[in-house]
Amino acid sequence: MRKRHWRWLLVLVVALTGGVLLWRGFVVNWIEPHPGHVGDGDKSSDLAADIRLMWETQKLGGTPDPTHGPNPRASTDRAINAASRVFNSVELVGKTREEVVGQLGDPKASSDSIYNFPFWPAPKGSLVYRFDCGAYGWQFNVLLGAEGRVWEVERNWIH
Repeated sequence: MRKRHWRWLLVLVVALTGGVLLWRGFVVNWIEPHPGHVGDGDKSSDLAADIRLMWETQKLGGTPDPTHGPNPRASTDRAINAASRVFNSVELVGKTREEVVGQLGDPKASSDSIYNFPFWPAPKGSLVYRFDCGAYGWQFNVLLGAEGRVWEVERNWIH
C-alpha cells in the first residue's frame, strides 16, 4: 500500500513541475518577454514609438501600500523593454541636459510611476531614468560633466 502512495506522490510532483515549466516557458514569454532576457544590444526599429512606450505605466495589483497614494502605478514590461531599446539606440554622450530631456523626456515629469526616484546611487546632478515594475527594471544614469554635457550613461539592472 505504501508503494502506491509514493508512486502517486511522484506522479503529482512531476505533473506540477511540468505544468509550471510549461507555464513559464510558453505562456509568460508569449505575453511579454522578461526584460532581463532582452539583450543589451537590442536596438529600436521605431525610436519615436519606443520613446512613447517607455513611459507607459499600469496600476499596481495587490493590496496597495497607503504611502503610495490612491492609484499607485509602475512601468509595464513593455515599457521596460522599450526603455532598454531606446538607451541602446540613442547617442547621448556630448549632449546637454536640455538636449537629452528634449529627446527622451523629463525623467521626473514624464512618468506617473511611484518608482520615480533612484534605485541605484547616482552622482548629484545626474539625470536618472528609472523604469521599474516593482520587481525588476532598468535604471539609466545620465552623468553630466562640469561643462554640462553628458560624459557617460550608466545602465543598471534593478532586481
